[in-house]
Amino acid sequence: MRNKPPRLNKGARLALVLGLIAVGAGAVVWIWGLQKPSPGPVTFNKHIAPIVFAHCASCHRPGEAAPFSLLTYADVYKRAKQILEVTQSGYMPPWLPEAGHGEFVGERRLSPKEMALITRWSAEGAVEGAASDLPPAPTWTEGWQLGKPDLVVEMAQAYTLPAEGKDVYRNFIIPIPVRGKKYVRALEFQPGNRRIVHHAFMLIDPTRRSRKLDEQDLEPGFPGLHTPSSAQAPAGQFLSWQPGKVASKVTEGLAWPLEQGSDLIVQAHLQPSGKPETFQPSVGFYFTDQTPTNTPFKIGLMSYHIDIPAGATDYVLKDEYVLSADVDLLGVLPHAHYLGKQLQAWATLPGGKKQWLFLIKEWDFNWQGDYQYARPMFFPKGTVIAMHYTYDNSADNARNPNHPPRRVGYGVQSTDEMGELWLQVLPRDTNGWAILARDYQPRVIRDAIAYNEYLLRARPDDPGAHRELGKALLFQGKLEEALQHLGTAAQAQADDETHYYLGLLYRMRKDLSKSRAEFEMALRLNPDHGKAHGNLGLVCLQQGELDRAEAHLTAALRINPEDAVAREGLEAIAKVRASLPKN
Repeated sequence: MRNKPPRLNKGARLALVLGLIAVGAGAVVWIWGLQKPSPGPVTFNKHIAPIVFAHCASCHRPGEAAPFSLLTYADVYKRAKQILEVTQSGYMPPWLPEAGHGEFVGERRLSPKEMALITRWSAEGAVEGAASDLPPAPTWTEGWQLGKPDLVVEMAQAYTLPAEGKDVYRNFIIPIPVRGKKYVRALEFQPGNRRIVHHAFMLIDPTRRSRKLDEQDLEPGFPGLHTPSSAQAPAGQFLSWQPGKVASKVTEGLAWPLEQGSDLIVQAHLQPSGKPETFQPSVGFYFTDQTPTNTPFKIGLMSYHIDIPAGATDYVLKDEYVLSADVDLLGVLPHAHYLGKQLQAWATLPGGKKQWLFLIKEWDFNWQGDYQYARPMFFPKGTVIAMHYTYDNSADNARNPNHPPRRVGYGVQSTDEMGELWLQVLPRDTNGWAILARDYQPRVIRDAIAYNEYLLRARPDDPGAHRELGKALLFQGKLEEALQHLGTAAQAQADDETHYYLGLLYRMRKDLSKSRAEFEMALRLNPDHGKAHGNLGLVCLQQGELDRAEAHLTAALRINPEDAVAREGLEAIAKVRASLPKN
């Protein structure tokens, strides 16, 4: 029996007619076509297989994340009732953002017509249909979502995660064997042992500093949340992996440079499973010959002051940021843990108009990732970006890891909670990047202080946290507080970065002798610390030692040929020498 179209009131009928007149007669066919059932019975081979192959099979096949395969009629038939339930509820295909609140690349949503076909197929007995109607099974490049990479790198030795204990944060170093400079258009991470990986960040270190830390540890990698300052994500890029993450290419023209001799650092958050597990990820690089035409900028909204009472069902976390330049928003990356409930973000334009960035009504940690917009969204200077997250710490939250619920604060363990929103933007004019960087810097320092204070509350003797907190306070001009933390870090651990920042601090206090001693100590620990060479060269120049100044500034320029300060210092030395009387 055919279903009748829904009855519309007079106002709705008028709106529909006006809408059809505006968009043309083709829309009439499309709108009513969705409501008309297909002639004859709905069969798997003719109607359902194309839906399953397009939306389900990429994960529901051997060797992928889903627990069972959906490649044949037999596979799908025995789960027909379950498929109907999860598609009607919106649980599958896994796609968190709500329709109508931002359009994204690669949206995994079933259309109303596809939903209707699944419903009818189930109601009519899940018939297989004629073999001649079955489309060819989909094919994939085995193991890689984006096809065969141009280069695959892998950890040389697997790391063994203990069976029990707290979550493990560890940094694994993988050399990248490329010659000359390459431009990366995509990167795909394969965790290997998915069930123990909470998330992973990927950084690039063009120096050997991360490798040296690895060599000091008997096991693969080195522990902790702190990496050398030389290890950074490429400017404006989301190089991360979370459960459910779909690999994607960068926007045209925004490939990022990869220098010869660089190391890949995989910072992994690993969760013990109750038995020893091995971790040995691999990463695929995809290159392009096209030189990038622009560089994106990354903005983070977040809070380190989360405090969710036990039993709370609608705990709210907010943050906002005012854009200091005209930008195109390219993508977003929201993040929360298991208590996350509803995540939303919007922009309020200078004139007061509200524009949605995304709305996730039911957050699911197991299906998070970053989302690239189908079309960039333009926001002028003065636009306010706002995040509004709610959390459910009650017993009714099936994903709550605590039974009974307990008070939960900010933390890096999976049973703690987080709230972050990262934005990838592209400035509209040539000065926009520098303007954003200058305006965003105080927020970076603020967040660094809050984060490292959190780490020190948990572990007061953490030398890395003391160093990073001291560095942030130094940038705020709080020299005495900075000296206290940097001094504590230096006493606890011989680290070139700590001594480098102590050298900067003493130089700011115009204590050249102490500044020189700290820079020299940094270079004893790491002879390739370019900034230490540069600053020591400037100190020597201030002390009138031209030969030593020239040697250190030359070393700084050799390590970083784009070091403008070192180049200016060498030019100053040349002018001084030219002004001296000739013998």
